[in-house]
Amino acid sequence: MNPARQLSLGRAQREAIQAATARLEEARSGAGVPSEASSRLRMTPRTALELLLMAALPCAALVAAKPWLMGFWHSVILWWSERLALPLGLVRTGDTESLEWLASYAGALVPSPSTGVISAALVIGAFASTWWMSDRQVPLKYLVRLLCVVQASALLFFMFVPTNFPYSMTGHLASMLNAGYYLMLAIPPLLALGWGVLRVPLHQKLLYPVLMLAYFALMLPHKALLHAVVVQHFSALYMPLLYLCFGAVLDLMVFVALYSWLASRVSPLALGSADPGVAR
Repeated sequence: MNPARQLSLGRAQREAIQAATARLEEARSGAGVPSEASSRLRMTPRTALELLLMAALPCAALVAAKPWLMGFWHSVILWWSERLALPLGLVRTGDTESLEWLASYAGALVPSPSTGVISAALVIGAFASTWWMSDRQVPLKYLVRLLCVVQASALLFFMFVPTNFPYSMTGHLASMLNAGYYLMLAIPPLLALGWGVLRVPLHQKLLYPVLMLAYFALMLPHKALLHAVVVQHFSALYMPLLYLCFGAVLDLMVFVALYSWLASRVSPLALGSADPGVAR
């Protein structure tokens, strides 16, 4: 049987639907929601110049400010390290500075048997809990299972060859900060293509990307610091999970979430033509 025939709408509901349909048709026929033909991007010289400026200027500024930005990140991490008793120090090699984990290599932080048993129990319990998740929780179900598989692989590695762990905490922190910096370099071109083509005022096109970059400039050192705290207090057993699931992947997800939130605040009219002479 057709599912539409099973719906029984009351009189008030039918009238509300008819009124909404009439308003939608009125908006489409007037100047409300632009039609498909009018919503196509009309690239003008001014729009092209705006997109170029949105992509090129922030990237050039980030490249020029990389030494200062890295120094700022190191200062933030070291400031917190002193208060959290983390074995981190700053090593200067020529003209470059890098964070150094002063507690030997990360493999020295081999998990104790009790840590391994507790972690295994948590992995088994978390994976088993996904079988009771409803169909509405499918994304969460597979996310939890992915995290469990990554952590289970780390447990197996430290069970058989714990002293052969090839990664150092120094390299882990450096890769986290470098990956975050390169993501910041990619943000201006991505926003130019996704945000710059919308019909929004020019000051919003320039201000919001700057605010987003400022957010990442503050978030990235604190995220790297959180990784150091976890490894210091819970051993290197969790370093693979932090690197694969809470590293560059997390940064990209944060960017997607921020852009989605930003685009959701734009009027539907802004999805139309990018002609700067319209709706300015």
